[in-house]
Amino acid sequence: MRTMQIGIRGAALITIAILVISPMNPARGAMETEQADRFSEEELAQMLAPIALYPDSLLSQILMASTYPLEIVAAERWLRENIELKGDALRTALQEEDWDTSIKSLCQFPDVLFALSDKLDQTQKLGDAFLGQEDEVIAVVQKLRHKAYEQENLKTTQEQKVVVEREVIRIEPAAPEVIYVPVYDPYYVYGPWWYPSYPPYYWYRPAGYDYRVRYISFRPPIFLDFGWFLWAWFDWPSRRISISIDGARRFHSPLVWRTYSHPYWRHDPHHRRTLAYRDRRTSERFRQKPYRVAPRDLEPQAFPPRIPVAPYHPKVQHSQQFNLQQARPAAPSPPPVQQQISPQEARRQRVLLLQSDSADRSVPSGPDRQRRLLPWSNNRSFPGRQDW
Repeated sequence: MRTMQIGIRGAALITIAILVISPMNPARGAMETEQADRFSEEELAQMLAPIALYPDSLLSQILMASTYPLEIVAAERWLRENIELKGDALRTALQEEDWDTSIKSLCQFPDVLFALSDKLDQTQKLGDAFLGQEDEVIAVVQKLRHKAYEQENLKTTQEQKVVVEREVIRIEPAAPEVIYVPVYDPYYVYGPWWYPSYPPYYWYRPAGYDYRVRYISFRPPIFLDFGWFLWAWFDWPSRRISISIDGARRFHSPLVWRTYSHPYWRHDPHHRRTLAYRDRRTSERFRQKPYRVAPRDLEPQAFPPRIPVAPYHPKVQHSQQFNLQQARPAAPSPPPVQQQISPQEARRQRVLLLQSDSADRSVPSGPDRQRRLLPWSNNRSFPGRQDW
């Protein structure tokens, strides 16, 4: 008896354990999948090292544009075909293109745009990281800047201004209208690289670059109006990108403007085109059903006449139910078309009819013959009456 009680208690404990542990398995699997989809800090440092020391506005535009790889390729090909466009002519032509504002802004930096298109796999990986881990990406940028600042490689020069505010390091152009793109080797500018299994990426090396240079050099200056570059910047405390709506509108025609209605950047799935997202969580976040907008002027629609339905009675057979085909109103038949014939043709047809009639039957003589053969003689509507 005691043995039976012990067995029953053991079975009950096993059942309770199964009921408690089983619901936790799907949640644990979902958490493990989500963790596997996230980039580690080593991977983020690897992909951000070659661009972390760019000016804040340029870096923010690169991060936004990296989420639209297909438009980067389209803009790069378009810019190579229109390489002669400069200044106002370039900005006027860009207004007609259906690209994101960040893509159009990077067209003013051809070397940067060509590097993003040439290293498309790295660009797409950077965009996926920024979409899923925006705050972590911005935090790693600050970590890399502090590394370069400690090595005394990041400092204020004639080309740029480095501003240190507590734990935040901002990089701004020395003159708002003159932009210098830095060129450096990530292996040396940050000091000894602390992730040997994740060496930093390389974006582009301009022609004539000296690989022995251990400091930051700069490309030739790019002259831009104030509003055509400083339309996006980092909000470092909140780890987000701020947008100047008026500045962003300059890149679009007033007829097609629909981007950036919020002071912070938001990813627009429209500019993602047909490219799939990296993981399911990001796909569910941005792949929303498109809105269906009704036309302004609705056309009148004609509906068929309402068909009466007979009430159902269980004792009435199916064959005795209301006939819907009979209840449907019949379409009006077109009026008969009267064929117009000439008087001569009417007389000829009547003569043939008389001949066939006289051949089959006996015809009386005298006045009866005339009344029989010419029954229509008093019909004034017959067209050939006057010819007889």
